[in-house]
Amino acid sequence: MSRIARVETFRVDLPVLKTFVFASGTAGSAGATAPHIFVKLIDDEGRIGWGEARPSPSWSYETAETILSTIHGYLGPAVIGLPISDRWGLHLRMRQVIGLGPSTGQPIAKAAVDVALHDLCARAAGMTLRAFLGGSDERAEVELSYTLTAHDAPSVREDVAEGRTAGFRHFNYKVAVEPATDLAIAGTIRDEAGPDAFVWADANQGLSLHGARRLAAGLAAAGTDVLEQPLRADAGHLMVALRQSTTMPLAVDESSVSATDFFRTAAAGVVDYLVIKVTRSAGLWPTLQQIAIADAAGLGLLVSGLTDSMITKLAACQVAAAVGCTGPAGLNGSQFVDDSELFPTKGELEVGGFVRLGSGLGIGIEPDETALRRLAGDAVAASVS
Repeated sequence: MSRIARVETFRVDLPVLKTFVFASGTAGSAGATAPHIFVKLIDDEGRIGWGEARPSPSWSYETAETILSTIHGYLGPAVIGLPISDRWGLHLRMRQVIGLGPSTGQPIAKAAVDVALHDLCARAAGMTLRAFLGGSDERAEVELSYTLTAHDAPSVREDVAEGRTAGFRHFNYKVAVEPATDLAIAGTIRDEAGPDAFVWADANQGLSLHGARRLAAGLAAAGTDVLEQPLRADAGHLMVALRQSTTMPLAVDESSVSATDFFRTAAAGVVDYLVIKVTRSAGLWPTLQQIAIADAAGLGLLVSGLTDSMITKLAACQVAAAVGCTGPAGLNGSQFVDDSELFPTKGELEVGGFVRLGSGLGIGIEPDETALRRLAGDAVAASVS
């Protein structure tokens, strides 16, 4: 069995296409750039795997600087020499150098290394990632959800029409950004999207318990299908109180970083869905643990991301396809960030409102390394070997 021989990191600031504001901050403003850290694992036979970290400091405490220093100074040296098949050992080593504390400890940085290892392992095995994870290559399609950014009825209508024209059938939107309009736009979205659309509201921790109770009642009446992360991530007792006062389907995101977090949430009976977000959960290995808990608890699955590039988008779709989750997936990176220079063939995989996974080994896509190195420039971190 080959072993990890080298870890390389690249920071690229990709152009932001559209402003994306949520209750706890923003994922970028149109005309600005958004940092992405790409990780390349190389084994001692010269095979490679790719991972990605998308820091969003207003959503999580990790920044581009901490991700680079964590991988270069701690995670990278810790995993050198590890057999590429040892995914359990990978996380053991990463936990030993960056401890758990009250959270996973730098989960976005760890996810980049984890995804790169899974990509490398699947390529070495001559398999697609979904088959490597125990799924079938026949499950090759994941439907996407279109992210709406408007907060007034006329603009929402335009947003929904834009999404439908692009081939999307399902929609997600942010609440608690402009609370006075939340209920009005909920009704508008349902009317414009139609009865068969899955409509998904995400509060990003922006509500009080009173506000969440009021909004949940209104969203249920308006036909919204799920309310995600209405309350602070560290306020599990408030989620219990909310669950007792509403039948609105609920999900959590920011408060479910680890498998232990989600076990507590599922055992408390406060959610109806697990939100699969590989970057929040430190990668695919911990995500599979969360999925097993959700399956045992009889809970549904949703998929989301952090305006990631195609590396994380396809990794998330591969794991979703492996376990039979066909979407809709809120993987909206292509709506907000231009990564086309790095992934010139992405149009072959993103078709309308779907990701159609091909037969390519591993994740199924990799960055154009010439373009990556050119865009990274001086931001290429010293590699670890």
